[in-house]
Amino acid sequence: MKKRLAAVFASAMFCIGASLCAFGADAAPAAGVRSISDIKIVAFGDSITAAGKWESFLRTATGANTVNMGVGGDSTRTALPRFKNVLAAKPEIVFIAFGTNDAAIDMDKYTPLEKYRELLGKYIDECRAAGAQVIVMTPPPVDDVKYLTRHDEEPFKPYGGPNGLVAIYAAAAREVAAERRVLCCDINAAFSAKPNYASLLSDGVHPTDAGYKLYAETVRKSLSLLLLGDIDLDMKLTANDYLYTKRAVLGTADLPADALARADADVNGKVDANDYLYIKRAVLGTYDLKKGN
Repeated sequence: MKKRLAAVFASAMFCIGASLCAFGADAAPAAGVRSISDIKIVAFGDSITAAGKWESFLRTATGANTVNMGVGGDSTRTALPRFKNVLAAKPEIVFIAFGTNDAAIDMDKYTPLEKYRELLGKYIDECRAAGAQVIVMTPPPVDDVKYLTRHDEEPFKPYGGPNGLVAIYAAAAREVAAERRVLCCDINAAFSAKPNYASLLSDGVHPTDAGYKLYAETVRKSLSLLLLGDIDLDMKLTANDYLYTKRAVLGTADLPADALARADADVNGKVDANDYLYIKRAVLGTYDLKKGN
């Protein structure tokens, strides 16, 4: 097995070298390498987004800037009239972050589950039709004790409490993302995995600063996965991306650190011939970098 792997790497490096000889060592892909701060990103959501905190932590960690289109109290249904503003911003990436208010079954902003699924699908479809990539966010869990100090308990009982209903909406968001073949940033799972997740919620719904940091770190991982292999950040995988990776492997291109991270297709902390092969196969449609198969 080791001999076979070594042969594959040797063959890949020979092909890379031959390609350079054929096209000239000074040849370079036409497109330039953009910075993540150059990408137009819109965050479309409710008050958890409107607070601007997870975006701030994300910007510190990655340099990504977002246009904040969060409005407190919004659900997928009540946000519909302003969705046109999202498209008008001509985003390249859209985060869609709803669910907490949709699950507020005792309030006017409540959105029945099937309508929630329908509207998430509509938002995804129209964003992609406009040329934007989409990341769907699941709603974080809620703390039933604090939540029920200002909500009627009775309507939530069939679902095991408010958090039980929020979990159903989180599952629906995952399903819609899978059906539409877009990334799901599973905020709910990240919070729920913490034994003391309630301590990360200031009022039972909105995160504390520590909660927003966890939120931002979860978003960072999803954003990194979305951009994996896209060396020049033109928001698609093309031959330019594996050419940049080839030059990085051979030491003939000095890529910035964030571009090198995107070139690390197998996410093992280094860029080598293996990454070149993965990205080339992804461009050719024979490998899915997002799933690793």
